[in-house]
Amino acid sequence: MADIIKMMSDALANQIAAGEVIQRPASVVKELVENSVDAGATKITVNIKDAGRTLIQVTDNGCGMSENDARMSFERHATSKINTADDLFCIYTKGFRGEALASIAAVAEVELKTRREEDVMGTDIIINGANFVSQTPCNTPKGTNFAVKSLFFNVPARRKFLKANSTELQHIITEFQRVVLTHPQIEFSLYHNDNILYQLPKANLKQRIISVFGKSLNSELIPVEIDTSIVKITGFTGKPSTSKKKSDKQFFFVNNRFMKNSYFNKAIALAYDKLVLPDCVPAYFLYFDIDPHTIDVNIHPTKTEINFENASDIFRLLQAGIRETLSKSDVAPSIDFDNDFDSEEVPYFSKDIPAPQAPQVNYNPFYNPFEHESNTIARHNAENWEKLYNPQEDTQVLTQSYTSNQQTMLGEGFAQNSAEQKLIQIKNKYIISPVKSGLMVIDQSRAHYRILYEKYISAISENADGVQTLLYPETINIDTQTFAMAYDIREELASVGFDIEYSENILTIIGIPPFLNSNNAIDILKDIIDSYKNENTSILSSIKETLAKTIARRESIPYGKPLAQQEMQNLIDNLFASSSPNYSPDGKPAVVIMQMDEIDKKFI
Repeated sequence: MADIIKMMSDALANQIAAGEVIQRPASVVKELVENSVDAGATKITVNIKDAGRTLIQVTDNGCGMSENDARMSFERHATSKINTADDLFCIYTKGFRGEALASIAAVAEVELKTRREEDVMGTDIIINGANFVSQTPCNTPKGTNFAVKSLFFNVPARRKFLKANSTELQHIITEFQRVVLTHPQIEFSLYHNDNILYQLPKANLKQRIISVFGKSLNSELIPVEIDTSIVKITGFTGKPSTSKKKSDKQFFFVNNRFMKNSYFNKAIALAYDKLVLPDCVPAYFLYFDIDPHTIDVNIHPTKTEINFENASDIFRLLQAGIRETLSKSDVAPSIDFDNDFDSEEVPYFSKDIPAPQAPQVNYNPFYNPFEHESNTIARHNAENWEKLYNPQEDTQVLTQSYTSNQQTMLGEGFAQNSAEQKLIQIKNKYIISPVKSGLMVIDQSRAHYRILYEKYISAISENADGVQTLLYPETINIDTQTFAMAYDIREELASVGFDIEYSENILTIIGIPPFLNSNNAIDILKDIIDSYKNENTSILSSIKETLAKTIARRESIPYGKPLAQQEMQNLIDNLFASSSPNYSPDGKPAVVIMQMDEIDKKFI
């Protein structure tokens, strides 16, 4: 039998490596911009076409490369930063493994122009899909100019799985932000389809953060200074009052390298415990300065996951330091142990004084509110319940079609005397009712969400071309990332009734959908943009669905709200008149049936 093991070609090996290093256009932007930083550039310009599909161009005024170095830079594992294994544990540069350029060249058409200051002529290299095309002398400014065209042109399966341009652009902006936040001393620019998204001059750290995320952060940031023998942590954290549910302004950097670390996120959460609302997080921009010998950055191709030798110690220092920072800034309560406790202020009862008695309440335990004229309605409801539901199909999905005289009927069917039983609200969150097969439990917020969603999806369809012009236009100042997303989906927003003018991070709202309340139109618009920015939805097919969900989610009954009997009854009536009563529009259960045998097992 012939031998079957053979060596891969370099081109194939590079394409496989590219699958790890170059996952999407944002990966190319990250690698090229980081190379420019490592080259000592003081000015870096990023130019994007079609969210990186057509063109990714990064130009810098760094040190440039010689003719030989330029050619060698595309070889796999070629590096100027690592000589021995020990160097891996003393890394301050962005890149070091020598995989990026080889991986990019394997899946795109690449042109590199570069020149060192001491050279009269530069060099121009063209590589297409790992195939070397040419290298010629050229006139070019000092520094490097990388142009990456037709990304994944030779790997159609990878190109097919790219998301919508708006989504890919958000990933590019995210990677761009991670680099610019660590190098405020460098001037950065970002263009998309010839539109300027960021123009960031040299600045101090706080100015750079505000330039990236907007002036609203100016009054929200609290300086952080934690200096220990293990780690030095500087930067800024947000006031508890400005915390939000979305987490797009939480950044950790280690030795000027962006880092993801859920463990340290927990330390921040504990420091803010009881200072922020549940599920809300503050903004923070924290920079760790640590001995590189105590960390390992070489554990993931994207180099965003880092191992710490003293992780548990840093956790405690971070938690305590942030808590102390908040206390000193008068945004967290501090405990004063010097105050004497005045025991005379505490009420007490003498043993000679009779204990207080509970008030007596007189009531008729046999009173039935359904007697007389209501009794007829009760019997009618109970009879309809029996007709509507088959006790043999209690566990099936409750998706019955209802006629006009059945709109008040509920799913799963009550027992014969159900109309004489009250609905029970548990923890102001769930509504419980007995049914033939056991107990029906309804999530009040999700149920109302389902009802309102169907109401608004119908209203949107009926008013497809309608616009409600505002008497006084509203303006919103937003950060560049949010503005870029809003501008990218401008046609979709217009299709559901938003009339908006776009100008340099300012949205001017001239008109809104006719069924929308003008008092919360701005907040709803922001929620819609955020839903796309956070990649929770697909832009091309579901702007109407997203709008309906956003309005319904905002207006649905919150947890913790007590409901009267009639309110619970109306909620359930309307829920089971909807097309999909079992689930919220997000696909989460709204109704759960606890079977009788399940309940019986609890008492075995």
